[in-house]
Amino acid sequence: MGCVMSESQGFCTCLDDVRQQAGPESAIYLVLSGTSASKPVRHFYVMDGLTALPLFQGTQYAGWHEVMPFLAQVTETSAFLGWIDESDSADWGWGLVSNATLEEVFSHIRSLTKILLPDRQEVFFRYWDARYFGAILESVDETCRAQLMGPIATVVLPGGEVIEHPGAPDTAKPVEEFPWFVLPAEALKKIAALCWGQLVDNTVSALGKKKQTPLVRYPEPIARQKVERHLRRLTSGDAITELSPEHVQTIHEALMREALQGAH
Repeated sequence: MGCVMSESQGFCTCLDDVRQQAGPESAIYLVLSGTSASKPVRHFYVMDGLTALPLFQGTQYAGWHEVMPFLAQVTETSAFLGWIDESDSADWGWGLVSNATLEEVFSHIRSLTKILLPDRQEVFFRYWDARYFGAILESVDETCRAQLMGPIATVVLPGGEVIEHPGAPDTAKPVEEFPWFVLPAEALKKIAALCWGQLVDNTVSALGKKKQTPLVRYPEPIARQKVERHLRRLTSGDAITELSPEHVQTIHEALMREALQGAH
């Protein structure tokens, strides 16, 4: 089976339907974004908090707490699912159903921390961003989709869209060290604009949290243009690289210097 787009009936309703169809041996997992302004990780620990793992754990990026994505396991009665239903956030993350254990799903998703572009350049893979991850899954062929989903039987996006594994989910497959997945050139073309726009949005949001950010001095369109200009200098226009806290700080300092020069 390939991608299946469900009727718009809400995330939790779709997730419950998928879970029931998968059978009693399946489990519900949530990938929670560490860059969402809605703070899904914090809400998860307040409302559920039973089982969650930081997805950069065991990598050289384990210290990136400010942008850390998490993998959480929940039941159908989790209070956090109620928060998702009531939230207007569209970038909190996404859900999945799998017969695999938490550790197996965690290991597979963590192995997607970085991927390779067609020219073999290593880049961060923003799998926690549902709009981005969904676009990737819908842009690649079934072979690549099967590789990306691994032990995941079904992905459920925040809007209720459902993407099914095109074959049989992997079982007990050794997890490769990243980067192992090569993004096809055609898929890169399809998502480049989407990914760049999302990266600019995420950077503007991160900079807005900085104390004394000069962005507050400008109308929103001008502030966004300034951020995008500095982003292009820093990343050479790379459309799918997630910025580290250090890179965000670099742009913040550049904006501060620019603001000081303008004041003289």
